[in-house]
Amino acid sequence: KLLIPWRFFRLWAMSDGVDAPENMIRCMANNYSTLGFWRSWHRSYNLWNIRYIYAPVGGSRNVVPATLLVFTFVALWHDLSLKLLTWGWMVTFFILPEIAATAALPESKYGERPWYRHVCALGGVINVLMMMTANLVGFAIGIDGINYMISQLLGDWQGFRFMVVVSAILFVGVQVMFEYREEEKRRGIFRKC
Repeated sequence: KLLIPWRFFRLWAMSDGVDAPENMIRCMANNYSTLGFWRSWHRSYNLWNIRYIYAPVGGSRNVVPATLLVFTFVALWHDLSLKLLTWGWMVTFFILPEIAATAALPESKYGERPWYRHVCALGGVINVLMMMTANLVGFAIGIDGINYMISQLLGDWQGFRFMVVVSAILFVGVQVMFEYREEEKRRGIFRKC
């Protein structure tokens, strides 16, 4: 729903001689990384947030407070509601495992090991599930709804079985995303998302 207006307004800007950034450089369903998703989604707004909020607060030297401030601002920019503030804080919290895993298992050290890709894919599955949870809280069912949904998914055997199947499907999807990025590299396309 946002690709069409973003590209229309980018076309309008380009027709006036302004080279506005592409707002969606990767399909939103082609993201296994929480950080990668935010680097590619609404890129012009992301770049503004990095320049005027994230970097002045300390950026990568001060990741947690900077990220928390950015997503609090983004939540308030969308609407003044507890659901969206919770969404912003959940996204900040959900970025932390990816940062920790990246530091604990750097590609430069473990990238050639046969198990590394599968561990990364498992991490990608967890990231996708966390992002889905945050977006359900912020834009759909809220905290009470997500608590009920989690109790249904993990409260009995049928829900647990559903989660296992969904996780297996997401695992395959993340592997496909890895291959897509490998093909981009073979073509000389290097995106940080």
